[in-house]
Amino acid sequence: MLHRKPLAFLTLLVIVTAVLPSMIVILPGRGLAASGFVSGTPLLPPVPPGTPLPTDAIITTASFSLLGDPADRLPLQEEFYVTLFATSGMRKVTANLYYPRDGISSGPLNVYVESGLTVNQQVIDALVSEFEDTIRPVINEYFGMESDIDNNNQITLLITALDAGHISGYFDSRNQYSNKWVANSNEREMIYINSLMLDYGFDGLVQTLAHEFTHLVQWNYNWNYAAANVWFTEGMAMYANYLVGKVTGKANYWDFSTIDAYLANYDSISLIDWQQRYGDYGAAYAYMIYLDEHYSPGHLRPLFQDPRSDRMEALQEYLAGYGVEPQEVLADWAAANAFDLSGSRWGYTDLSLGLSASSLPSLPGSSFTLPEWMARYYRLPNSGEAGFAIRLSGGPGLAARLVERHIGGQVIVHEVPAEAEGELYYECYPNGRGAEFILAAVNTGESQQVKVTMEALQSAPEAELDISLLPDLLMPGRHSVLVKCDKGLDGPPTVEITGMAGGGNLDITQAWGEEGLYITASFTSQQVGTGPVLVHVKGSRAGKEVSIKKTLQLQQI
Repeated sequence: MLHRKPLAFLTLLVIVTAVLPSMIVILPGRGLAASGFVSGTPLLPPVPPGTPLPTDAIITTASFSLLGDPADRLPLQEEFYVTLFATSGMRKVTANLYYPRDGISSGPLNVYVESGLTVNQQVIDALVSEFEDTIRPVINEYFGMESDIDNNNQITLLITALDAGHISGYFDSRNQYSNKWVANSNEREMIYINSLMLDYGFDGLVQTLAHEFTHLVQWNYNWNYAAANVWFTEGMAMYANYLVGKVTGKANYWDFSTIDAYLANYDSISLIDWQQRYGDYGAAYAYMIYLDEHYSPGHLRPLFQDPRSDRMEALQEYLAGYGVEPQEVLADWAAANAFDLSGSRWGYTDLSLGLSASSLPSLPGSSFTLPEWMARYYRLPNSGEAGFAIRLSGGPGLAARLVERHIGGQVIVHEVPAEAEGELYYECYPNGRGAEFILAAVNTGESQQVKVTMEALQSAPEAELDISLLPDLLMPGRHSVLVKCDKGLDGPPTVEITGMAGGGNLDITQAWGEEGLYITASFTSQQVGTGPVLVHVKGSRAGKEVSIKKTLQLQQI
């Protein structure tokens, strides 16, 4: 398993208007770490009517210098437009070709360095090698292909002295268009890296390159996206480094301190309301990793390539394919961030997260404000050993989880089901003494006021379990266990078959929690013999343990 390590940079959004020649620069908010770098992402809003589509080749003087006979050498010196972040303008720089040189054939990446800067050639060669052998193959396979607007199958990387010390690099989509339509375009696929990054080690360089290359690739699938979707775009670019590290096993691509920054300020950071803070990137990063682990085939390619500008519509449809609503996923994600129960949907495999329960605030009276796409955690009044009912009354998009923490370290997460839109209700009975309850509430709708009502309960309702064997009609000799609970369970039950070869525990492979139906993985008659089998099922309902033992006969087909 790869391990976590500190992060040295994040991402800045710059919006490039198609009408005005100037650039609107949104700088990071207060609280940005002095050592933190930002990886810039200029966006191009809808372009004027008649603008060439991304599939139309752009033939210009600049692009001709990279075309022609493959044996021709690239220009040893070129001029490029570079963003001035302090003034929202542009400057022209002259840059020298560092790669390819000395008879090396041109590959997918050309590297230019601003004149006056000195860069170790071995660093450039290693950076190109990492891009060609690691970054580009992984991102192309799992995300998709970059565009080729100038028909040369090449990308230009410019290492230049940016006028903002907190920006590690950026991708400018204006370069994807002809100068006839967008002023100051370099008319090519292009990525920029701040020369200051050379002082921060090779890991920072490759992370920046992977991040910005992902933006370039995404432009090929979602080229006219709106600034309101920056959280999605930046989350995907952050996630790209996670994916490269996961696929290749290279730990130097993994850098999670933005996620730590998010958890340190979770009560002021919305997943989708982009404010350019260090923690904004961490929230989007953690959410994409969570989707990767729980709602993907091992990558987010379909979501990445969705061409719709409305990313929320695309996300909702994507999650619907897994049978879940965005607010339910957000609630599970909030529980994972705070409690990280590995091996469940309330945890991560490759991250080690969590919030200190003692640092969480107590429930503030009978109501609280819940902003859009934000999480709130509250410790509930201690109910002792008695049960209690909790009702949350709010608006559309409200979802919640009730977390039961025991002194011995056991943590149980209860779903708080919806009786109606914006109305959640749950009855809970502590599973033993010394339990502490924490409410995790989220909201995918507009900012809303949530009313909380709690009442004491004396005894838990009896929940009846029943079990039966389901023969596999397509594979004779195989059976699954069907578990039914008339009132539903807090979570999937454990199922054990006494005396089964290879271990008696069966995983739950299908669950309909609201209906109280669960089906296990199948087992063969060779594992249990031909006689009756003893099945033992244990679960919990409203925090109270329920179980059943039953002898069942295998059915012959």
